[in-house]
Amino acid sequence: MKNALFSILLFALCIQNIHAQSIEGSWQGELAVMGQKIPLIVHFSEKEGEWSGKMDSPNQGAMGIAMRKVLFDGTMLSFEMSMGNASYEGLLLGEQIKGNFSQSGMSIPLDFTKAKDGELKSAQPNRPQNPQEPFEYEIQELSFENSEAGILLKGTLTKPAGNGPFPTVVLISGSGPHNRDHEIMGHRPFWVMADYLTNRGIAVLRYDERGVGESKGVYTDATTIDLMTDVSAALDFLKSQDYVDSKRLGVIGHSEGGLISWMLGAEYEGLDFLITMAPPVIPITELMDKQTEAITRVSGANEMIVKAAVERNREVYQVVVESNNIDEIKPKLKELFESQLKSMGIPESMMDAQLKQLQQAYESQLDTWMINFLKMKPADYIHRIDIPVFAAFGSKDLQVDAAQNGNELIALFSDKPELLEVKVYENQNHLFQTAQTGAVDEYAKIEESISYLLLEDIVKFIESIGSN
Repeated sequence: MKNALFSILLFALCIQNIHAQSIEGSWQGELAVMGQKIPLIVHFSEKEGEWSGKMDSPNQGAMGIAMRKVLFDGTMLSFEMSMGNASYEGLLLGEQIKGNFSQSGMSIPLDFTKAKDGELKSAQPNRPQNPQEPFEYEIQELSFENSEAGILLKGTLTKPAGNGPFPTVVLISGSGPHNRDHEIMGHRPFWVMADYLTNRGIAVLRYDERGVGESKGVYTDATTIDLMTDVSAALDFLKSQDYVDSKRLGVIGHSEGGLISWMLGAEYEGLDFLITMAPPVIPITELMDKQTEAITRVSGANEMIVKAAVERNREVYQVVVESNNIDEIKPKLKELFESQLKSMGIPESMMDAQLKQLQQAYESQLDTWMINFLKMKPADYIHRIDIPVFAAFGSKDLQVDAAQNGNELIALFSDKPELLEVKVYENQNHLFQTAQTGAVDEYAKIEESISYLLLEDIVKFIESIGSN
């Protein structure tokens, strides 16, 4: 294989001076990972001898991901991604780039083909719920400051026509950096939600998270508590606006955003109601155990593999929870992985390579956010909430188990049941799409961005606030 690649390289170098080659423009390929094919599109441009590039992953809703260190010498191409600890090296051969994508110690073949005119447009997924003009409400682009963190955040307010005051909500996205529309795998559920609610008399503020889109700051440095202060800043801003009904100001949080909702419900003064979608309720380490179990099982693994995956991840989480920082965690994880590999019967000749791969895979995920997130216990906040709550769960959610978290939430409100409404939506996944299995690889394939049944119930709940 090395000889063949060397021959190809020599041939490419020979013809380079005859036919000048360029990577300028757009290229498309498919990354094969764990039985899934992920379409990727890369765009390259040159200015004053310097190359720059961006990557799109349409099915994951990740567009315009910046590249860094884009190097091209007429034949060999290499670049690194600005997020995800990933890189690529390839060889340009006419209308193809043949190479390998590397991330977390793994190297996967990935070839790109020059995109023809019109091909990229047709690759965009169908999203029939995306709002269409004309809009019968006001749209304001605005900014507000988290003075505690010194960060300026920007977002969009959709407000019913007229002076108000209107019931008003702030939308809080789940884990990972998201823009104001909560774009994920080609879906824009927060845009769909804002449009639906505002057409029914509710003002909605959605914003780019810190370090995303037009907002300042750095997302990778933020913990869940830091992100909560951004939402607090949004609420402070809204409380000063005349169009906001001061008795009907609330938040709608999805997944980690639901956890942030619990935190605000316990600690923010002036909040009138909470709406949580797939919120964590049980301790996060237990949530991750159940998540590993569900996702491994739906992938087709047998029960022995499912059990082993849960046990091994649980041991990792325990190391993290019992440590103070990443410097403490790394040597403990190395010792743990060595023990796990030996128990699996990995030969000594393969031990170093396997150990290195495990360390890279896990340590790349263990940032400040993850370390703090794993230590969180939502009940510490939930038991202090004394405002109305609507909590929605999907019966096919593999990331936040509906029964486990819903039942625990009901138990935590046992002394104030009149404040809580819990609803489980049948056949809906973590994103509240109607799903077959709930597996993550279905998210992009489903055209529905968010259930209208859920949105209708959210409107009814908000309309009930202050009506008694």
